[in-house]
Amino acid sequence: MSDPLRSEPFPPLYFLFGIHNHQPVGNFDEVIRDAHDRAYFPFLQLMREFPDIRFTVHTSGTLLSLLESSRPAYLDLLGELVDRGQVELLGGGLYEPILSMLPYHDKIGQIQALSERLERRFGTPPRGMWLAERVWEPHLTKPIAEAGIRYVLLDDSHFELAGLAPDELSGYYLTEEEGVELAVFPISQKVRYLIPFRPPDELLTFLGSRKGAVTCVDDGEKFGVWPGTDRLCYQDGWLRRVLEGLQKAEGIRTATFSDYLATHTATGRVYLPTASYREMGEWALPSSAGQALEDAKLVLSELPRGEQLVRWLRGGFWRNFLVKYPEANDAYRKTLRLSKNIHSGLAGRPNSRELLAARDALWQAQGNDAYWHGVFGGLYLPHLRRAVKSALLLAEEQLRQAEDEQSLAWTTGDLDGDGHEELLVANRTLTLLFRPAAGGCLTEIGYRSKPLDLADVLTRRPELYHQALKAGATNGEREDVRTIHDQQTAKEPGLYAHLEYDPFRRGALQEYLLPAREPASTRAPWTTALLVFPDRHATVEMEKDPEGLDVRCVFSETAAWPIRLEKRVQVDETKAELKVRYRLAWRGQSQLDARWACQWNLSLTAGDAPGRYLTLRGQPSLGSRGSQERLSEVGAIDEWAGVAAWFRCEPRAGFSWEPVETVSLSEAGYERLYQGTALLFAWPIVMEPGGEWEAMIRFEVREIG
Repeated sequence: MSDPLRSEPFPPLYFLFGIHNHQPVGNFDEVIRDAHDRAYFPFLQLMREFPDIRFTVHTSGTLLSLLESSRPAYLDLLGELVDRGQVELLGGGLYEPILSMLPYHDKIGQIQALSERLERRFGTPPRGMWLAERVWEPHLTKPIAEAGIRYVLLDDSHFELAGLAPDELSGYYLTEEEGVELAVFPISQKVRYLIPFRPPDELLTFLGSRKGAVTCVDDGEKFGVWPGTDRLCYQDGWLRRVLEGLQKAEGIRTATFSDYLATHTATGRVYLPTASYREMGEWALPSSAGQALEDAKLVLSELPRGEQLVRWLRGGFWRNFLVKYPEANDAYRKTLRLSKNIHSGLAGRPNSRELLAARDALWQAQGNDAYWHGVFGGLYLPHLRRAVKSALLLAEEQLRQAEDEQSLAWTTGDLDGDGHEELLVANRTLTLLFRPAAGGCLTEIGYRSKPLDLADVLTRRPELYHQALKAGATNGEREDVRTIHDQQTAKEPGLYAHLEYDPFRRGALQEYLLPAREPASTRAPWTTALLVFPDRHATVEMEKDPEGLDVRCVFSETAAWPIRLEKRVQVDETKAELKVRYRLAWRGQSQLDARWACQWNLSLTAGDAPGRYLTLRGQPSLGSRGSQERLSEVGAIDEWAGVAAWFRCEPRAGFSWEPVETVSLSEAGYERLYQGTALLFAWPIVMEPGGEWEAMIRFEVREIG
């Protein structure tokens, strides 16, 4: 193949084009196969027919592993294109992490791990890297360069925030940190939105109007997976027509980034602010702030030159997803704790199999997809959150084995950075996170044997796009093909009726005092409760005894409600078992006639799928709803995961269950998702002044199958 950068005169424009292919850890096999069959492989097959068109490919480490075992022909074809010089490979973080949120050693480690893997498989190390979600912070320059990377790709909106107009950007720019330099190529948002949603001539005309070099690297799923794009790109021939047009265009040449770097000097120097792509910044805002931003954009757009003014409005900072969604923050904080211990262990034992396995599991858990939410983010997808939590539990177990730690252990402190003290308890099989400031509830019940976090139920929160449901989203698929950001279809009618929000975070061991005879919502018992304990602070004391650790949560009485609650949770020394004892003391002036209720929000692997059910008559699914009086024991079964969550009540309790569901927006439109099941145990209580009442729940996680 001839080198257009060396054998031909300097052309008016170089088109630096590429694709980014990635699938997150934990995604469904059928989704990955579909993406390969409809997008990844057909794209490479067609590109092979145009050997003079050079381009760049990023395949994440996660996807590489999946394709090696299930679709090796993709890697063989990619290797062929690399060998003939048509394709340059991009590196990145091995498991596609948000690089800025990692400890320094993990930043460099993940980049180098993927680089080494690409070199082993394809014979050449990458010189550039794909930055996950283009989440940039200025300090990244140094660790990226120290990991052996020479250039990175960011959006032109990053440059715009530094005062550079997108229409004037060309080639690459140099930035630095402590004197360490890195080349940065600006990805054109204009071209991203033209591909593949506008006619080929429109794209070619735009490229022909530019000088220097234009960069566009974007999701490979745009070429076959996004709604309607398989027909558009291949059956209707959009991609072939573009490639033919590029071949014929007199003033346009394609090139790889490394070739361009080798033959062209930098366009200039730049210091880029913290940013991501424009939509990501908007998604990171709280819903109220997001609405204010939308209102401001609407007002500005109606002014003279309004479109230019709107471009200066920016959203939030990616890390604020960790504030917006505490569930993501919990996972992040756990990665930090584990990373510190694993890194320290490897410093003394670099060849420890357990520690190396723990580090790999930790790196998997750092994959970005389940830490944020937008059209593409996976935080609302239970299987992606579960993959992160499972990887963390696996890393934790490997670390405990490396340190030969089998005894019961606990620690207290502000473990999530919210200003309140938490209690983390671990025995041989369970990891438990108690929150005294939230009624002593549990937001992690990590069963390491499988591994599975049974308390990972997402809280229902308002999202900005929920207002669009009220206005009315269309049902079904559109005839035309639009960019993902314009998708407004709903997978089922009436989704707006399912929008409900929780006043506090969901967890296990959340208690309520309910009216004696008024019906209560299983999913939202606080709506009719006389007293709500999940929003009250508990005084917590711990005491080690021969059977395990006794966690004693005490709630003092108030003037309005002279009732004193003592909740004692005994964590077994070795077994996956908790004993929860309640003692209520009534100091009122008249008889108390009410019900005491305890809610457990549990997350198993599905709601209505086969093999997920309650051990009641008829084996109702976890996604169903119902009730039963005077129940002594019940199990929530997940045959697929091989786990049973078992409850025994003393005395017998009324029992009800109901699914916890959210409504979210993805690339496929609006959809309702099962997040877990709310289980409510309730006992009638009648107490005279000075009286006391007691009850117990024994909770056990069993391995089945």
